[in-house]
Amino acid sequence: MDFKKNEIIVLGSGAKHIIIDTTEYDNKYYYFVAEVDEEEETVNENIEVITTVTENGNIFVKRVKGELEKQLINIFKNNK
Repeated sequence: MDFKKNEIIVLGSGAKHIIIDTTEYDNKYYYFVAEVDEEEETVNENIEVITTVTENGNIFVKRVKGELEKQLINIFKNNK
């Protein structure tokens, strides 16, 4: 599954996020996302890098952390 730039996604927790940017790195897609309010009008400062993983036939969103997150943030910043 892949998401498109400016797409609004809803996580399992019910939180809505907008896809700010996407990139492919090491044969995997990553997404730079920001949380939005319920009405999808206000973007929260809570920005994260996520990816999708498939486990037992189900697709899950996973937050990227650590050194990989830092590398991907640099890639996203250079995409502008």
